[in-house]
Amino acid sequence: MANVVLRWRRPLIMGAGIWLLSFPLLTWHPAAASHPTQATSVVISSTEADEHRLMRQLARQASAALEAAQALAAASTPAPPAAPLVASAAGQPAPAIQPRPAPLAVRANSILIPRLGLSQPVGWYRDCMGGAAVPRWGAWRWSCAGANNTYIMAHNPGVFTPILNLRVGDIVRYADPSGRVHTYRVNSTTIVSNTQLWPLGATAVSTLTLQTCWTWDGSRDFIVRAVEI
Repeated sequence: MANVVLRWRRPLIMGAGIWLLSFPLLTWHPAAASHPTQATSVVISSTEADEHRLMRQLARQASAALEAAQALAAASTPAPPAAPLVASAAGQPAPAIQPRPAPLAVRANSILIPRLGLSQPVGWYRDCMGGAAVPRWGAWRWSCAGANNTYIMAHNPGVFTPILNLRVGDIVRYADPSGRVHTYRVNSTTIVSNTQLWPLGATAVSTLTLQTCWTWDGSRDFIVRAVEI
């Protein structure tokens, strides 16, 4: 028996010592150190509440200052002028009517073709024999045409190239040397040989005749006839 006690005495003593040394570890837990006491919690909670109230008060003051600055800026900025409105038949405002562009003026000794946007001064071609060349630029009225026939000619390619697009019913205006404006309506277009003289002759009613080249060599002409209205 004594031998048994002697054999187990050292392990027992060592086990008891280890148990006694580990006792504080068994009674202490990290969670206990991580949680403050109730009094500390109350103090921290009170401080956080005060800070929260202060932050909300500062936020309200900043918002009020921003609204006041925006209102002041809006009051000092002039409003853009409102577009004029025209009341419609139903009493509802309608968009403002835009002014129409002013029509092209017809001055003395000039020809105007509104649809083609052609406005051209007209000079005088006085060679009744037709031997002098028609000037390269400009439009020219032949002074020796028959009665009631206002005869104006110009080159193509050149000033009168656009008249190749004239159609029956188009309006042509011519202002004579006195500035009186004559309005004509196109009633025909035709192509003739330059040896034909009928386009130069007299007409029964007030007529405007326009002539330009149809071929490069000038052997054929494009003729427009318009009657005054």
